[in-house]
Amino acid sequence: AMGMIKRFTHYLSSRKVIMMAAINTRCINQYLDWLPVAAKTKRNHLGEIRRMLNHAVIEELLISNAATHATCPKGTKAALQRDFEPADLQLIFAHAGPWQLYYRFLYHTGLRAGDVALLRLNNLDREHGTIVSLVRKSRQVHEFPLPRQLRGAIPWQAAPETPLFPQLYTESETRLNGKLKHPRVHLQGILKSHGRPHATLHSFRRAFNNALRDLGLALG
Repeated sequence: AMGMIKRFTHYLSSRKVIMMAAINTRCINQYLDWLPVAAKTKRNHLGEIRRMLNHAVIEELLISNAATHATCPKGTKAALQRDFEPADLQLIFAHAGPWQLYYRFLYHTGLRAGDVALLRLNNLDREHGTIVSLVRKSRQVHEFPLPRQLRGAIPWQAAPETPLFPQLYTESETRLNGKLKHPRVHLQGILKSHGRPHATLHSFRRAFNNALRDLGLALG
């Protein structure tokens, strides 16, 4: 939220808009048109701007909220995440390179890409074979099985606070999204170079949940 507001205020400064009262609906619409992001992200920006200005109205700094009548492009409907087929997985793990362990964690745990990226060694209980970590979407700590297929590849000798994937670990939500681009692009490059359909890191989670479903178990 803070990043979005900072970007908006930077835009206003570049347009010589320095007073809050000078922010009108047209100005907000122009800002949304200028943003080089997807339609869904523009709607998120508009939501934060609307909340900021609404607070200014409550504090009697403004008479009305100019964001109330601002509009965002609808954008195209997002394509459904596709499932991985056995041929996809064979190619991915044959060409995973530096992302081998990361992809394996995604595939064998069913955790979301960002949650796996933030794992540290002290999130893993070797004795009990579990992963205890924060799930960012629910904002709650959960316990998951640590598959035996992964245990031999984990650097147990490292310090407990050591990130499992230091090339991805960050405490900044904004930086995390940028870092996840690297394994995602590598994955998509593998698929594209072998003539396979487009997929994302979330496809690993779908593959995991589908495996649970086929076994008659609850989804992860």
